[in-house]
Amino acid sequence: MTRYIPLYFVFVVALLLNDVLLSAQDIHFSQFTQSPLSTNPALVGTTPWIRATLQYRTQWSAVTVAYKTVGASFDIKSKKKWIKGNNKKDKERHAGENGFAWGVNLFNDNAGDGRMNSLQACGSIAYQIYMDERNMIALGFQGGILQRTLTYSKLYWGSQYDPLSATGYNAALPADQAVVSADKSFIIPDLATGGVYSYKRDEQNMFSSDQREINIGFALFHVNMPRYSYYDSNERLYQRLVLHGNAVVGIRYTHIAIVPGFMLQRQGPNQEILVGSLVRYTLRDDSKYTGYIKSTSISAGGYYRNKDAFILAGLLEFSNYAVGLSYDLNVSGLARASSGRGGLEFTFRYLNIGAAPLMKNK
Repeated sequence: MTRYIPLYFVFVVALLLNDVLLSAQDIHFSQFTQSPLSTNPALVGTTPWIRATLQYRTQWSAVTVAYKTVGASFDIKSKKKWIKGNNKKDKERHAGENGFAWGVNLFNDNAGDGRMNSLQACGSIAYQIYMDERNMIALGFQGGILQRTLTYSKLYWGSQYDPLSATGYNAALPADQAVVSADKSFIIPDLATGGVYSYKRDEQNMFSSDQREINIGFALFHVNMPRYSYYDSNERLYQRLVLHGNAVVGIRYTHIAIVPGFMLQRQGPNQEILVGSLVRYTLRDDSKYTGYIKSTSISAGGYYRNKDAFILAGLLEFSNYAVGLSYDLNVSGLARASSGRGGLEFTFRYLNIGAAPLMKNK
């Protein structure tokens, strides 16, 4: 039965693509696997217990005033994974229990000359169903508020054109009346939903971890299509559809794993396809008997964002922590002005699996 679950999710996404209304682009992170709640609300609680993530991104500093984005998220399961032993019976009994997971997601984005600022705070909830010790499906919902602010004084307007000026622009001239009377900020409600299928298998051998993990999901953001305008108009924020997936494929009897991932987003005239992979090398495994020695691994690789950028990425994981770094090399039509320089992004992650030390096989 479980082998048909991924096909079900792809079918649902195909139906949504036919019906969804599409337009303005949301923020995005190149390290999308490290920003789960901005990718899919159903990803809340998909670690064994607690996860906290902080991300910072800056881009386009070579072209204009830098776009800067800060994101933070926290999520937790209602029931933490608790493994009493490493024999087969204990693993199956404690691999996972059906239940809820909760999370919060915050981001602040400051964009361009007009200092357009986006501040969002959301809460997420998901219910997870474990079909067996390896297969899980989840359905999630997200709700919150989004505030947008624009600094009109930082922008140039047609009414301020002055042919007598050396630059052709005169800041002393008034802006268009419609602009002056427009709202400087607004707050709107925002809703999202999504689903995820997850398969995980983690077997230990004397060399390394023979790990297999697959996650595939879909999400729909701005379900309520809130009003989105600085003017008194009925313009709406168009829905954003996301299809995403990632995997971990350990190579047997080695310390190496392949970590591919992809994300497809559509919103209005904008479409983003992001695909690539990291290669992970485990420097030190978890202790199989005491649990006091924690694993350390390093990953490196890259992604390609269609018609926009090549992304170089790396991730260092040690004990409960991870530090990620990526850089976008711009290849779009803007590359001539940007000299290929795109965005620099940092990630810091804390992960608490909440599991007891594994005991020796009986």
